[in-house]
Amino acid sequence: MNVQKKALHFGLKLLPVGILCSLYLAMTNVNAMKQAGMQAPALLLIFSSIIQIAFIYTLVLSYLGYLLAERTGLLKPFAFTKQETLVTVLVGFGCALVMISDYYLFAPRIAQVQAAYTKESFTLISLLFSMLYGGIIEEIMLRFFFLSLLVLILDMTRGGNRGNKPIPAWFHLLANFIAALIFALGHLPATKMAFGEITSLLLVRTLLLNGVLGFVFGLLYWKKGLQYAMLAHALTHLFNQAIFRFIIL
Repeated sequence: MNVQKKALHFGLKLLPVGILCSLYLAMTNVNAMKQAGMQAPALLLIFSSIIQIAFIYTLVLSYLGYLLAERTGLLKPFAFTKQETLVTVLVGFGCALVMISDYYLFAPRIAQVQAAYTKESFTLISLLFSMLYGGIIEEIMLRFFFLSLLVLILDMTRGGNRGNKPIPAWFHLLANFIAALIFALGHLPATKMAFGEITSLLLVRTLLLNGVLGFVFGLLYWKKGLQYAMLAHALTHLFNQAIFRFIIL
């Protein structure tokens, strides 16, 4: 089976996750519009969400990411080993602690953040969405596709001198830093929607917390494979919510 067919099969396997996430987001937007007293075009929102999240973010970027990862040597066998899975679980727990630091570092200084930490905000359906969208779709977008693309672009700057030489490690580190920064910046629209504005402290909070996590997930993708970045990202949300729900709040 050639690379293109493998890439397509990979994307099709993940497509159901994209569809579930797109439906959840569409219905969330419908409910939000209704609560605001606005007319919600449900079918249009569902259709546009499926096109954007299921078709583009999941299927198309999975396909392109597969080709890019194969081209740059970032494509690894999609399997789990006991030792590396254990390491990834520990990484996920550590990343959850980074998220929890928000409650102690920023929440006391930002009233809107403090008010967001309630037991009611931590629901099972929101957890499942976070694990699926964050753990799978965001990793496809930011690591599998975008980070791989950046590595390829950096490698192409070597021109005809590339030959069969391995891609320098600092190319991966630079690409990972940029991808992590974009990952953090991508959370700003949701931050503005949640808090109504972007203050300097909210900006620092978003860039610091999400940037650190994005960089860690990128390292896992580079060193161990996409499946471990996905697992760590999903477990970060699981551990974070479990600790808040059953210990802190």
